[in-house]
Amino acid sequence: MSGQQPPKLPSPFGAIDFEVTDFDDARRALNELPAGVVQVKTMRPGYWTDQRRQPVATDRALTGAAMDWVISLPPALRPHACCEQFPRVINVVAAAWDDPANSLQVLDHMINDYRGGRRGFPETVTLELAALLAHKKAQSSG
Repeated sequence: MSGQQPPKLPSPFGAIDFEVTDFDDARRALNELPAGVVQVKTMRPGYWTDQRRQPVATDRALTGAAMDWVISLPPALRPHACCEQFPRVINVVAAAWDDPANSLQVLDHMINDYRGGRRGFPETVTLELAALLAHKKAQSSG
């Protein structure tokens, strides 16, 4: 025997490829902690709490200015799901809306994870924010 593997034939459509592995290697992989988990255990208590700003009353409800802003939007563009689930986000977007550069940046950062590890918004909220971003880009360019 030459020790070489025979050439791999293409898998039939819908087939599942499996990787041949050693049971000891598989057990070891299951017992090892994922990357980053070890570092989390070494962080001081309260680390994540200190990284976030303190909650304020407007985190739980729309401000009057945000309500006025939502009403001023075309009906099809109004972010209903985001207003209900994340009023704090709408308050931030509404406050930034009149500054084109700032509002584009705020919406972009709401949609895209530049810090890494964020869970993200539900799909309906993401679609609403993306529609607002597209609308603001169209306003800014035209």
